[in-house]
Amino acid sequence: MNKIKKNTKSKYFNIFHGFLAIITGLVLLITLNSCSNEGGNSNSDKSIVQADSISKPPENILNKHSVQTTFTDPGKFAYLYDDLPKSIKKNCDIIKKQLIHPMEAANMPKVFPKDKLPEDGDFPIVSDMLKDLVRRNNEGLTMDRLPKDRLLVACYHHGLLLASILRSQGKSVRLRAGFARYYEKQMNVRFSHIVCEIWNADKERWELIDPDRNFQNVSDDKFEFPAEVWYNYINDNLPNVKYLGSIGQGDNVYIHSLLLDMAFILGNERNYWHTPDFIFKKDFDINNLKKEQIQVLNQIANLMNDPANNFKQLEKLYNENPFIQTHERTIDNYYERNYD
Repeated sequence: MNKIKKNTKSKYFNIFHGFLAIITGLVLLITLNSCSNEGGNSNSDKSIVQADSISKPPENILNKHSVQTTFTDPGKFAYLYDDLPKSIKKNCDIIKKQLIHPMEAANMPKVFPKDKLPEDGDFPIVSDMLKDLVRRNNEGLTMDRLPKDRLLVACYHHGLLLASILRSQGKSVRLRAGFARYYEKQMNVRFSHIVCEIWNADKERWELIDPDRNFQNVSDDKFEFPAEVWYNYINDNLPNVKYLGSIGQGDNVYIHSLLLDMAFILGNERNYWHTPDFIFKKDFDINNLKKEQIQVLNQIANLMNDPANNFKQLEKLYNENPFIQTHERTIDNYYERNYD
């Protein structure tokens, strides 16, 4: 992994998140008023079923996902985790007192004025997040943190912090990219989204947790993995909904999410703006991809249906195909590309 760079925010970043906040903020009012646990049920056993969710992964894979990465390592701020609860739900509650999503902030104009920019680009790793949380309130991970003292960040950072906390407790956790269906009925849209997948040792299965929305055991009608989206796309069987992501909508969104999900599985918990270069081009057209490239994407989608048992094959594909590898860039030029 190359050295992680910090960067400054730009007007392009503000434009995109302002647009997203307006749309999803309206929906948030609807969904929060109608159901505070729209994404899942903490008492339900229903969760997304992939092949590896119903069979125990190899021990080396579980061990891999229980170890901190460069991105989740709390560093010298590990002491902040000492007295945290073991309950996943309670830790999600704590996270929501430390972080606030831009779409939530959009509904709090007195606390977060319009010129307040999202801070995703300021915190590439968890230790940076913890450092600034302590700077803003020296009580650390406190439930009494005021909204103005929270980090203004989106789903990726919520997932990163939950993974960091749970790994410090010995749990196996992996970030997952996909598409949230929380607002599909209201808007006919599936948004690109990042959640956590946690190994439940008692039930011997993976379970999805959304720390951003604070949803437990997210059900399969609320989240869609990109491998399934790609399979449906290739077979001309996509549902009549829009797939929307930070990189735009359409073909490149499916690929962006698929490769991000693969990176997470392999332990490369890169920020979503470190996009493989071939889908970053303004003139991207899937019809211009080589047959061999499409075949690689098909292989990835197939292997991602059972990522734990296909780990070595996924790793081999990543190493042997430079076109799908991470291309480091700043968050500024990511949004300049998409919204200039």
